[in-house]
Amino acid sequence: MNDWTKASRLRLDAFKTQVMWLGTSQQLAKITVRDILLLSTVVIVVDSVRDLGVIIDSQLCMDAHVAALCRAGY
Repeated sequence: MNDWTKASRLRLDAFKTQVMWLGTSQQLAKITVRDILLLSTVVIVVDSVRDLGVIIDSQLCMDAHVAALCRAGY
């Protein structure tokens, strides 16, 4: 991974990196990996992420994003 990022002239900040598994609730229930070792740093698997202001969850639902928008509106 580190070689690929260097060859592509990219930098990967392992402390800011998040991992999220995508799938149905049945598929996600089968996954047991909760931590991933990346560049000597443990990356924790999360259930939702924010990217460019949009909150995405592991089932690609917009429920968390809509709820955040509604909270911000009040």
